Amino acid sequence: MGFTIAKPASPAIATNIANSPHLDAKLSDICVGTSAAPTFFPQFYFENDDGKGNQYKFNLIDGAVLAVNPALIALSTVANSAEADPSFASIKPLDFKQILLLSLGTGTTADFAGTYTAQEAANWGLVSWLFNNNSSPLGEMQSEASAIMNAYYIATIYRALGAETNYLRIEENALIGTTIQSDDASEDNMKLLVQVGENLLKKQASNGNSETNEEALKRFAKLLSERKKLRANKASQ
Repeated sequence: MGFTIAKPASPAIATNIANSPHLDAKLSDICVGTSAAPTFFPQFYFENDDGKGNQYKFNLIDGAVLAVNPALIALSTVANSAEADPSFASIKPLDFKQILLLSLGTGTTADFAGTYTAQEAANWGLVSWLFNNNSSPLGEMQSEASAIMNAYYIATIYRALGAETNYLRIEENALIGTTIQSDDASEDNMKLLVQVGENLLKKQASNGNSETNEEALKRFAKLLSERKKLRANKASQ
């Protein structure tokens, strides 16, 4: 979506806003804009100026068009900050052993890989590609492919640099029934989703380690807590 939150804490982000002040958008506009999703949530429009009287228009349709899995963007932002922000002085751009990355997916259906076959798709017309059995095959394929490839790239990089346990991708790949409906906010479905999340915590982590997702999250929390205490001690000296 190309936005930078107002009042940036990083010089790298501040530089981006200095060069493109119209991107200094309100957090409220950013949050509402990211919820836009065709057929589910309304598209969002707002205007912002560059401080010189020039107005810029933003027509937001769907954040997933650019980053259905924004983990790679987050990693790039941290790498850039490591070069420009003094508070990251101890971290080199590719020192992934000091960068924890937690990526949370929104889930996929249990039979996604076998839902469509080449033989079946060969007989589809435009309508079938866009709408088939209450879903959009083309949209699902593009979205899922983007998310999978982002996760694959990041996992490959972390593994190559010997920091595979510092990257954790959590996603449920066996959603069924109403849990796959993005617009079902009923109380029963919310309870089902809570159960899905609790079960997901018990599953083995994706980082190749022997720990579960729950154990990996606790390890992440401990590392972050220790790093925060270390920074606080340095600041008090």
